[in-house]
Amino acid sequence: MVTKAELEAQVAELRRQLAAQSAANANAHSTDQDASANPHDTMADKIADNIDTWSTQIEDALTELEDLPHKKPVLFALGIFTLGYLLGRSR
Repeated sequence: MVTKAELEAQVAELRRQLAAQSAANANAHSTDQDASANPHDTMADKIADNIDTWSTQIEDALTELEDLPHKKPVLFALGIFTLGYLLGRSR
């Protein structure tokens, strides 16, 4: 059973995190306004951030794909069978 003191400590920690996130969002908003003065730097920065985000997402998807046969072998086998069937019917 969780005690009242533990719950209060968790609430305090969540409030601290929320305040930090709000401050970070405020800083990002002010940075966006400053960056609008030079749109070329902003576009390059956005492209670099998007590439980093996409590469992270692709790595995560590949990791999940590598783990799929071990975590859900029936689903994996069904997917391979379906893919083979569809490729066979496409000719």
